[in-house]
Amino acid sequence: MQIDDILQVLPLFLNHSTAAVAIKDIDGRYLFANREFSQYAGKPWEEINGHFDPDFLPPERVQTLQAAEQSALTGMKGISCEEEFFRDGQTVFYISTHFPIFDECQHIIGKGVVAMDVTGQHRSRSDAEIALQAAEQMNAQLRLAVEVLEQLASTDRLTKAWNRRRFEEAVDGEIHRFHRYGHPISLMLLDIDHFKRVNDNYGHQEGDRVLKQVAECIFATIRKSDSLTRWGGEEFIILMPNTGLSYAGKLAERIRAHIAAQSFANIGSVTVSIGVAALQPDSSYEDWLDRADRAMYTAKSGGRNRVEVDATFSSAPSVDEHVEGHFVQLTWKNAFLSGNHLIDSQHQGLFRISNELLDAVLSGRPTDEVALVVSQLMADVVQHFKDEESILAGLSFPGLAGHASEHARLTAKAFELVEAFKVGTLSVGSLFQFLAYDVVTRHILGADRMYFPYTSA
Repeated sequence: MQIDDILQVLPLFLNHSTAAVAIKDIDGRYLFANREFSQYAGKPWEEINGHFDPDFLPPERVQTLQAAEQSALTGMKGISCEEEFFRDGQTVFYISTHFPIFDECQHIIGKGVVAMDVTGQHRSRSDAEIALQAAEQMNAQLRLAVEVLEQLASTDRLTKAWNRRRFEEAVDGEIHRFHRYGHPISLMLLDIDHFKRVNDNYGHQEGDRVLKQVAECIFATIRKSDSLTRWGGEEFIILMPNTGLSYAGKLAERIRAHIAAQSFANIGSVTVSIGVAALQPDSSYEDWLDRADRAMYTAKSGGRNRVEVDATFSSAPSVDEHVEGHFVQLTWKNAFLSGNHLIDSQHQGLFRISNELLDAVLSGRPTDEVALVVSQLMADVVQHFKDEESILAGLSFPGLAGHASEHARLTAKAFELVEAFKVGTLSVGSLFQFLAYDVVTRHILGADRMYFPYTSA
């Protein structure tokens, strides 16, 4: 479905053709932006859809919009704010209104934005309020739009996992790479044990909460190169590119243990059974999936809360994991500068040491040499987080507590993965993925940008 097709289910866009209109999912990812919103944001719609506010808006605008958005979600009603910013060499004025989008049970499933250019025009807040009223009256159509757009995005609304369509599109490419380049690929089929009892004894709402929490556990354990798909009901598939059967089995065991250790409110413990299978040169996609399915049912028949690895091709030679096709060198840009000399020099240093780690990974240097680079990167990260928190405290940054909490989470996870790497249960490629991309790049481009207005003042 194209953008013009989506307009057919959103009369609001047509009735208010001069309004900038956008729809986000509950996490803030843009699902749709009309042409007027592209002008308001200063970006073409293809650079807006699928992205978040900090990806394309300056920090000061992000703070203004997110404050209004949070008020709208807390109050369960629309909130307007006034904006002033430069565009095409001149100052422009907008009134933007942010409002929640509800499902049939009045649960918030998305967020809407209506913005109107009031520069040099006889418009006022009442114009934005009229647009807001129209938007709220069209909530049923907006709800339908969220569902349509999420289908286009190929994600499951409840768990944020891929749906089958997205999985089947991705797996075709991975199978092609397997046959052309010999890169191994594995998958695991995961089923929640006794899930019917949860629904029968506690109700479907509690069942949905279990599905969501299980998905969160899986997301927290798998690597960024892996993907999670909700296969149907209480079944999930994890696709693991560049992964042989041995490591896939270890990852499955970590997922099983992580879920089993969780406490599910009102229910207690929940367990899963997992079947693991690797693609083989002479096997079809259907055979590969069937072998994972049989392994999963073997785990269930063996007592549940187990991992079973397909042994059909146990005599076949193992295939080494390849990492060269999955990573690119990190490139520093001036747009990453915060305005504080120490923070910026440390950020640039983290980029350099991350690229040294990448070079060590791709050149196949011995594990003890890679470990030295990893240790240096970890030491630099810990020192940087300490210095950054001290600087932000001196600037009275209001988000310091949350920022420090994120530092602690990243550091704890990093040390956990480093230990797994040292004992041989985590590949160096996976460790690089987390340290270089999650800790360094994504943190600098994401959470760190929230304090830029304070450090650049």
